[in-house]
Formats: sequence, structure tokens, C-alpha cells
Amino acid sequence: MSADTISRRVDRGVAWVGLATSFVAVFDLAALALLLHIWVSEEEFGLVSVVATMFGALQLIGEGGLPAAVIQREDADEDRLSTVYWFGLGLGALGYATIWLVAPLIADTYDRPILAPLFRVFGLILVLRPLYTTQQAVLRRSLRFKELAVVRIVANTLEFGVKVGTAAGGLGLWAFALGALARELTYAIGVPLQLGWRPRFVFRARSIAADLRFGIRANGGELLFQIYSNLDYQVVAYAFGPAALGIYRAAYELVLEPVRFLSGIVTVVAFPAFSRMRADRAELIEQLIAFVRQNLMVVLPLVGVILIAAEDALTVFLGAKYAVAADAARILAIVGILRALSHLGPPLLDGLGRPDLTLRYQAIAAFVLSSSFVACGRFGSSIDDMALAWVVGYPIAFVALGVLVLDQLALPVGAFFKRIWRLGALVGIACAVGFAAHLAAEGLGPAVRLGIATASVLAVGGVLLARFEGLSPLAISRRLRG
Repeated sequence: MSADTISRRVDRGVAWVGLATSFVAVFDLAALALLLHIWVSEEEFGLVSVVATMFGALQLIGEGGLPAAVIQREDADEDRLSTVYWFGLGLGALGYATIWLVAPLIADTYDRPILAPLFRVFGLILVLRPLYTTQQAVLRRSLRFKELAVVRIVANTLEFGVKVGTAAGGLGLWAFALGALARELTYAIGVPLQLGWRPRFVFRARSIAADLRFGIRANGGELLFQIYSNLDYQVVAYAFGPAALGIYRAAYELVLEPVRFLSGIVTVVAFPAFSRMRADRAELIEQLIAFVRQNLMVVLPLVGVILIAAEDALTVFLGAKYAVAADAARILAIVGILRALSHLGPPLLDGLGRPDLTLRYQAIAAFVLSSSFVACGRFGSSIDDMALAWVVGYPIAFVALGVLVLDQLALPVGAFFKRIWRLGALVGIACAVGFAAHLAAEGLGPAVRLGIATASVLAVGGVLLARFEGLSPLAISRRLRG
């Protein structure tokens, strides 16, 4: 592809992923709100979190880094892809067998017998994912994000229906596991249908040796990320109990999960895009700046609303009992800005063929943040202390990543910030207006205050961004059409 063709496909991909992500975010938030308001207690939500937050790392181990290798490689032939597919199925089966054996140990660690069967049911995800991850990687390598977006919308619609339906039927916390399985099963059917490719009955282990080496290096960094970014959940559950974890995860879901979702609009497209552009550093710099600006456009207004109206947001979406997590949510919002930017670093380094640098960054982050989390579990007394552990540790990791990325691009720090500072200032103005509107609404109900603050931030921010940054509904529509 020419650079212009790649750029157009990247813009179209970002738009389609953004559409799907917005749809999924609304459904996920609606399902979580309904379940926590009506059917699931804080302790049950904490127990689900103990199990569910382990699977980011477990899924990566089960993939062996092979999807990343498929995306990065230009010359993957049929036999190699088929071998990757069958190898992934074997790893998934092995992973599930391991989960079946260790599930009782997890239950004993937290002294909650229900965790063993819950872990085993969630573990079926490892069997379903290999049925589509190779095909998904090929679609991503080809920048065919519209097809992936369609499957994602259908899958999460079914997940929503299963979650709410099973919870309403009295299954309580099991709704989270069954909803996740419904989503993965839909992916396992939909993604292969979109690609129209079937694996051959061949297995040539030597053909993927290089892919495994690359994938292990690339996955090593992501694996460390999954471990340290979910370690806080395990520490909170162990030190303060499942109910405290339920409250803490409410704050996390309100801030860092939307940040991950929103920044994921860009980062899903980033790795294949950077891989295609790696021979042209000037083009890479321009694409990185574009991605950073797009991330900030969607994340900064969210962070602003949380800082302004955290109590109202928690009360409205999750229930009044979760409003005690407001201070933790505000603290995590500060980290959210850095998280949104840092999600672009690993895809860039991997796209340049330097997963060793990604691994170096993730090792630094894992050491600093794990130390902060363990110290909080030992000396802290509340979930606010765990949120502060993020604020203490994450900026150190962020600076380390920034040095690695800017050094690879030979991009001065001043030149980088010169391209993005105005966007931050415009959103800051919008948040100041939202804060004033929230103060003026004092005495009204939490839903009204939240609505006024959110509408003010989005309306003022939308006008300013459309006027000075070229972001408008018309521009987004053009990208969707390609």
C-alpha cells in the first residue's frame, strides 16, 4: 500500500473502531449499572473481580504472542497461518487444564469456595479465543477494522442480553461469566466468517519458530502490563476484603476502564499502522501525533467530568453505596490522562520491531507499581491509598516510556508538546465551564447535576474542538465512509 492509502485506511479504521467502542461502552455501562443496582452486591462484584481480572494475563499466555507476530509479518503464508491456528488451540486447551487444577487453590487463598467453580467457568474463554485470534490478526494486519467493528457490536449486544437476562433470572454473579462466554462464542463464529479463511490440516512447528520468538518478546511486555495493572485488585481483595474490592473496582471502572476503552479506539489500529509505516520516520511521527491528539480529544472530557462530579456519577450509574469511592475515582482520573497517552508507546515500539524496548518499559512499570501496590496492602488502610499508589508509581513508568519513544523517533520533547498543548487548553476551558455549571446546580439531584456538568463540558468542548481542531460530526462521518 502507498502511504496515502495506509493513512486513509487508518483514519477509517479509527472511525469504525470508535463507533464500535462507543456502542460497547454504552452497553457495558448499562449492564454494569443494572447488575449493581438490582442484582449483585459489592461483595459479589468483588468476587467476580478477583477472577475476571486474572484473565488479561492468562489470555496472553495462551496466545503465545503469535497474533502480534502475524500482524507484524508481511509474508505469512497459508501453512504458517494454519500452524499458528492449531498451535493456539493447543495452548488454549493446556491453559484451561491448568485452570481446572489450580482453581481450588485460588478459592483457598481468599477463603471463598465459590471462586473455584467461577474460575473454571470463566476459564472456558481460553478454549474459545483460539478459534478466532489468528483470523482476527489477519484482519487487523489488513487494516480491515470495519469487519471487526461489526462483529464486536453484535458480540457485545449478545453479552448485554445474556448478562441482564441471567442476572434477572437469579444467577447473580454468574451473569458476568456467562455474558463473557456469550461474547467470546460470537467472536469465534463472526470473525472467521468475516475473513472467509479456514486453516489447513497442517502443522509445521519450524515455520513459526521466528514468530514465537517475536511474539514472546512482544507479549512479554503486554503480559507484564496485565499483571501489574491488575495486581491492585488482588491486593485490595486480600488486604481489605471482597466488599472493599467491589467498591474499589467501581471507582476503577468509572475512570480507568473508560480511559482504556476510549484510548483503545486508537491503539487497536496503532500497531498495524505503525508496522506499515516503520520505514518512514517522518510519517511515523505525524501518525503518532495524530493518535495522541485523537486520544486526548476523547479522554480529557471524560477525566474532566469525573473530577467535577465523581460522587454524582457513581451514584447515578452504580448506586449511592458506591459514592464512597469518589475520592479514589478523582485520584485515578489523574492517572487516566497518562494511561491514555502511554497506551500508544508499546504499539509504536513493537511496530518498529523493538519489542525489547517495550519489555524494558513494562519491566520498569511492573517493578515500580507492584512495589507501590504491595506497600499499600501492607501499610494502607483504604482504597484511597491504593489509588494514591497509582499516582506515586505511574508517572515514573510514563517518563521511562516517553524517553524510549521519543529517542526512537529522534523527536524533541518540546516539539511533541508544541503539537498538543492547545488541545489540552481547549478542553481545560470546557471543564472550567462545566465546573461552574455544576456549582450552580448545587441542591439539585445527582442525575441533574451530572447531566448539567457533562452537557456543559461536551458542548463547550465540542464547539472549541470543532472550531480550532477540525473535529466535527461531519469529519467523523467522512472517515466512516472512508
